[in-house]
Amino acid sequence: MRISLSLVLCLSMCLSLTACVKSKPPAVVQDAPQKQQAQKCYDLLTALKGLDNATFQIYQQQFSTINKSYEVYKRNEKNIDKNSAEIMKLEIDNKINVVCSRVRSAVFTDMSRRANELNQL
Repeated sequence: MRISLSLVLCLSMCLSLTACVKSKPPAVVQDAPQKQQAQKCYDLLTALKGLDNATFQIYQQQFSTINKSYEVYKRNEKNIDKNSAEIMKLEIDNKINVVCSRVRSAVFTDMSRRANELNQL
């Protein structure tokens, strides 16, 4: 499943606000499923900050790197050929999916560890 550029834009705005950790990212016009995916990824990243700050820092840096690539892509989108632009867009979308999956996994792992600690009582 591909994530659109609007999701990338939303995530980049969300991640730029991560230092402030607001409850919701700024509104961006998107279709509902993409908005839900972006919101869920942002919510999980915010949760990870409270659960495991060291892991949060790693993924925040990865999103920052993606955002930098996205900025280069948007700046040069009209100047590069269609195939190059499509490849870059697909790469960015893929990396966002990968990092969101890592965040989801890290939250799940941390919560499972905490549940196991409770089961030890």
